[in-house]
Amino acid sequence: MNLTPELLRQGFALCDVTPVDLDAYIDVKRACYRKYVDEYYGGWVEEVQISMNTNIFNEAAKTTCFKKLLLKGETAGFFSHDELDDRIDGITIQMLEATRNRGVGSFYLRHIIGISDRTGKPIYLKVFKTNPAQSLYRQFGFMVYDEIETHFLMKYQPQVL
Repeated sequence: MNLTPELLRQGFALCDVTPVDLDAYIDVKRACYRKYVDEYYGGWVEEVQISMNTNIFNEAAKTTCFKKLLLKGETAGFFSHDELDDRIDGITIQMLEATRNRGVGSFYLRHIIGISDRTGKPIYLKVFKTNPAQSLYRQFGFMVYDEIETHFLMKYQPQVL
């Protein structure tokens, strides 16, 4: 996965995640999701979130793709997905505020959708019900197929090429 020349000109880079990125991962998760944890789960408890997100980080390290997004050399977000035999799952797009609305999330979604369309595998993700990112997913053809108390469950059905 190579960033577009425009994203490179803006100072973005993608790197593989390594174990030393755990603290930055937790910092990005806190910045991206604290308001949703406060809203849906009664508050961000640092010790609980560190433990839970350490486990999530270690699981993501086993997925097909786990990338760190840099902006001018500084960690600005993380992407991950897992390509399984019958689907693409575990989609995460976590970006600090300074990186949003600059084309990076759309770039990553186009990349994943390209895999889906080439392989015929649907993509599954979940998004907090109050997260405005759901509108971006809808723009790319994701549809809500179910919901739980906190999240919309969304699916992209591939357009087999």
